[in-house]
Amino acid sequence: MYKEHRNIQTPNKKTVIWRYFDLWKFLDLIDSKKLYLPRADKFEDTFEGRIPIRKVRELSENNLLKKLDAFSEKSLTKSTYISSWSIDENETYSLWKIYSDYRSAVAIKSNIERLINSIKDNEKEQYIGLVNYINPNRNYNYYGNTYQFFFEKREYFKFENEARIVTSLRYNDSKELLLLPEGIKINIDLDELIDEIYLAPKADQNFKSLIELKLSSLNLNKTVRFSDI
Repeated sequence: MYKEHRNIQTPNKKTVIWRYFDLWKFLDLIDSKKLYLPRADKFEDTFEGRIPIRKVRELSENNLLKKLDAFSEKSLTKSTYISSWSIDENETYSLWKIYSDYRSAVAIKSNIERLINSIKDNEKEQYIGLVNYINPNRNYNYYGNTYQFFFEKREYFKFENEARIVTSLRYNDSKELLLLPEGIKINIDLDELIDEIYLAPKADQNFKSLIELKLSSLNLNKTVRFSDI
């Protein structure tokens, strides 16, 4: 279930968000009615979830970051799961190029309120917040909650303008930690989540008909649009 957190900045509920999918990932979402969250250590950015400063050893002994050694840092990335969404009023050309083949791909248009209301998973707590883009070479403020690391990215990724769902799994010992899955799925109300569906910029009418037929078979009455790009 979605839960507010004092150290996580949830965007205004009317904020428009997008998620870009390859076809098979989109079909998996609507067939299973579950949203996939990959584990943080499986992201392409190898700095995902890591302490965003390079000179931890030089910090004063009473700095909280000194207590997070390499094992603690690795444990966090192996037990934390993330779904990334892009904040924008309109489609983003660069994200179509990065996350799709530009033909047989789909983007879901939604907003923060829809995303919150769509989450139907009561077994775990999910937090939704803005990503803060930082320069790892500048002074860094740590507020004492390790979720902070997963709502921060290096400023090289600022173009993604990202909001995230973040959740974690509990474990009792290092053996259980190593057995945690590479990704998890949370239950989603698709009718609540999806506002509109956009097709990749080079999608054709046959692809549009295929998506509309699939949605109809699942009783999902959603508008399917060609990209404006």
